[in-house]
Amino acid sequence: MKTYFKVEHKHKLIDHYERKLIGIYSSSKNAEMVIKILQSKPGFKDTPEGFIIKKIIRLSKYRFLDNTYWVEGYDTYTY
Repeated sequence: MKTYFKVEHKHKLIDHYERKLIGIYSSSKNAEMVIKILQSKPGFKDTPEGFIIKKIIRLSKYRFLDNTYWVEGYDTYTY
């Protein structure tokens, strides 16, 4: 079994929470490094405390291990 680290970002909108999968990483060091980088990006810099690291155990290797999503940040639109 292998241990991986899932990074998500969660922030509150008007009536619900929005959650983004940032990526799944091979080490806690990689997960923490990505958070430090993304905390200065649009959207993330408004809620830097919204990052969550979850330790997960899996029998097989993840296909997209150590890939980061939302690398340029995000905008939230309300209607």
